[in-house]
Amino acid sequence: MRPSSSLFALLFASLAVTGLAQNGDVSGEAQNQPTHLQVPPSPVLTADDAIKTIKVAPGYRLEVVAADPLVGDPVAATYGPDGRLWVVEMRGFMPNPDGKGEDAKVGMISVLEDTNHDGRMDKRTVFADGLVLPRALALVGDGLLVAEPPHLWYFRDTNGDGKADEKTEVASDYGSAANPEHTANGLLWAMDNWIYSANHNVRYRYLGNGKFAQELTVSRGQWGISQDDNGRLFHNNNSDPLRYDAVPSHYFARNPSLTEPAGVNVGLVPANLRVWPLRITPGINRGYKSLDDTGRMTAVTAACAPVIYRGDTMPGLRGDAFVCEPAGNLIKRITIANKTARSDEFAGRNTYEGTEFIASSDERFRPVNLLNAPDGSLQIVDMYRGIIQHRIYLTSYLRKQIEDRGLAEGLGMGRIYRVVPDTKPVKTKTESFDLAKEPSTQLVSRLASANGWWRDTAQRLLVERKDPATVPVLRALAIDEAASAVGRLHALWTLDGMEKLDRATLRIALRDPDPVVCAAAIRLSEPLLATDDTEIFNRVISARTDPKAPVAYAIILQQSLSLGASRSAEALAALLALAQRYDTRPFVSDSIVSSLAGRETDFIALALRKPEVGTAQRTLTTAATCVWRSDNAAQIEKLDQLLGAAEAPAWAGEVLLASLKALVPVRSDGKVLTAHLAAAPTTLIRLASTDSPQRERATALREHLNWPGNEAQVVVATPLTPEQQKLFDKGREVFATICAGCHQPTGLGLKGLAPSLVTSQWAVGDERPLARIVLHGKASEGFIMPPLAALDDESLAGALTFIRRSWGHTSAPVDTAAIMRARQETAGRAEPWTDKELAKIRDAGSVHPESN
Repeated sequence: MRPSSSLFALLFASLAVTGLAQNGDVSGEAQNQPTHLQVPPSPVLTADDAIKTIKVAPGYRLEVVAADPLVGDPVAATYGPDGRLWVVEMRGFMPNPDGKGEDAKVGMISVLEDTNHDGRMDKRTVFADGLVLPRALALVGDGLLVAEPPHLWYFRDTNGDGKADEKTEVASDYGSAANPEHTANGLLWAMDNWIYSANHNVRYRYLGNGKFAQELTVSRGQWGISQDDNGRLFHNNNSDPLRYDAVPSHYFARNPSLTEPAGVNVGLVPANLRVWPLRITPGINRGYKSLDDTGRMTAVTAACAPVIYRGDTMPGLRGDAFVCEPAGNLIKRITIANKTARSDEFAGRNTYEGTEFIASSDERFRPVNLLNAPDGSLQIVDMYRGIIQHRIYLTSYLRKQIEDRGLAEGLGMGRIYRVVPDTKPVKTKTESFDLAKEPSTQLVSRLASANGWWRDTAQRLLVERKDPATVPVLRALAIDEAASAVGRLHALWTLDGMEKLDRATLRIALRDPDPVVCAAAIRLSEPLLATDDTEIFNRVISARTDPKAPVAYAIILQQSLSLGASRSAEALAALLALAQRYDTRPFVSDSIVSSLAGRETDFIALALRKPEVGTAQRTLTTAATCVWRSDNAAQIEKLDQLLGAAEAPAWAGEVLLASLKALVPVRSDGKVLTAHLAAAPTTLIRLASTDSPQRERATALREHLNWPGNEAQVVVATPLTPEQQKLFDKGREVFATICAGCHQPTGLGLKGLAPSLVTSQWAVGDERPLARIVLHGKASEGFIMPPLAALDDESLAGALTFIRRSWGHTSAPVDTAAIMRARQETAGRAEPWTDKELAKIRDAGSVHPESN
């Protein structure tokens, strides 16, 4: 079905008026060029000339590790155990401002070597080619994981010639090929032996022999992912420089009713953290509104690839974060420390004011990735090109900058630099090594290295080998207080990865004097806690690092998380004690509630027998909200009776009102919606109909709640026909199988994983935008919903009907004809939809699939 000519005329007339010539254009924004600025030229430079344009903070200098033509369009890199550098070359990215030819199979993985040990790579081997926009890699086992969305491949070289000859698909849903700026990447083997990605909600674990396990996790960041010495994950997005996970995210998957947990995706710095480019920066996508009086950007627009420096040659940098800003031709250093001397929370700040750690006057300097190297240096992957903005978001303003100043020239180039202390010899020498050939027992000693790359690589190799000879050595290291704390930490996680962590080792590690090591031991004790091992349980709840000092925060937080592994009454009492003492400390409350899944009412009942536990009001309110949010009528009735009992302490009424208020959703357009309860809140009803002090609040809340028998207060949906009911029933199965893992059975989503459907303007409005979302996906709010076009029309119509008639929604069902029409009208589209495009369809009635 084609749209009417009148609709096309209306659409194109509006385009002509507003000047919407590019996908990135925003209606109503005047894209004035900075004609008052004297823009310096941006010639294509050789690496030896380009390095002269780069200013480095005092105390450090840059060296060229590799440069074109040895490497081209590099976007990610990693060092192998033998010191060779594996590089992802995204040679097809934006070959012109229209992105035409971007689907060419010209991407590749190259391996670079320094054969004469002069510090500069001089040999290149193409390990794998014929790839379309590859973006990440990880050395695993005897092969290489390679991200080529939507594929995640495992390549092997089976004949030893240095080139891949075996290719196995690990996943077919690793992001989307349609939107290179917002799709899966990263592939970080983290301390817990899971492989994490940025911009993707699945983590992977290597099982050996080319096999991988998969598990849902939260989606983190946009481009790049890193960890610190404690194994905490760091990430960011293009307009938010640095975030991290204070709590391992898998814990929050235990309680689907806890939809906005604190502790994941925690901001460390303001999104508008100041930047200081070395040159004027008119060539950024929205430069017409984001430059200062000197023509410079003032905040990040393309922040990416955060890395925590963990090397040993620059101790003054250790533990700080470094963030690439390719649009500003700079790399930012962020100092990480506790917010205050007595704070449990981290915060970041600009290390330098008025300048940056690294900045270049060469507009083509495009740092897009960073890595800790075996030589202890911090290394920079410079894509070196004029165009880095993808066509999906390209504005007319930036296109004119590209065309007028020749920024599309100079393709296929790229550099890799190293940052070293300026006290090092002028010419760096490299040494031969190969950890893959070292005896396993020698690798164990590498776990205590001062260089994070050596520790991480040794741990991975040991986990992959599973050599029985290393087990006693690892167990000895894990409990050796004379060894470094970081060595003990890696030893524990290596044993866990080898499935050789025994009770005797854990028993001692639970008394480790270092709080981070002790917290790791608590986490790794969870299988024993699940078996009601009394001694281990007692050691977990009594863990502390210094008997004369307060319990370390790392231990408190981990106890709050790990005690959920035990379903005993003693564990519930221990969690209540933690709530009573530490309820207001960061992330503890939600961590405790994540441990309560299904036992929230038992927890609250226990608290009611201890009136002084009112000091744990935050935890109790969150726990109660989870009960109201559930579909368990029996638990809701039990909670209502507990909080409304005559003998209940005063704080019970506050918990009742606060938890119900937290339940009421507010849609993304600001409209306050109605929440559905599986059973009547009789205490609230009583408070609203008496002269109680809470009457006014209770009455206001009641207007936004419904429950069985109270449907008169809300819009009653038109009954479904028998055919529509069949679609609804089919959709319930589709949603449970495909959608609920991210959006949760409640439809409320999970922070960092998927947005709420209950508060979505698209779920309940015009069916045409919604049909397009499920066919092609949607990009917004830091999320990329993958396309579901592979499902048949009936399955998609059923899923949408289920969404529009669940959780209090009363919208019209969606039939298969609507999905069929949407397929026809958007045939050939590859990109996910944006809010702007969907609004245009909704408001103007247009069904035109493209806006180029």
